[in-house]
Amino acid sequence: MRTMLFTALSLLASYSLAGVEIRQPYWYVELSCEGNPQCFAASNGSYTYNQSAARRFDDANKAQRFVDSFTSSISGKSPRIVQGADSKCLSDEEARRLNLSGNPCQP
Repeated sequence: MRTMLFTALSLLASYSLAGVEIRQPYWYVELSCEGNPQCFAASNGSYTYNQSAARRFDDANKAQRFVDSFTSSISGKSPRIVQGADSKCLSDEEARRLNLSGNPCQP
């Protein structure tokens, strides 16, 4: 009975961890700010030292349009479009539907 219970709990636990981890790209704009090693565009007229507060885009063309709209104070800070990526966990079903593959999701 104990073995059967353990097997059932193991199956439930593995089912809850099922899924596929994918890398989802994004783009942001890095700036050169005097006196600070990290500086990012937050809007077309302001910047931040916190990367998580930087404006993000789902494609490089949108990031380029953002850079093209910068005020002179921001455009003078040598803007560079940088690609990053976030991990995202999709259900096995969703991954099959989208024809995606990847590593199993981590707990």
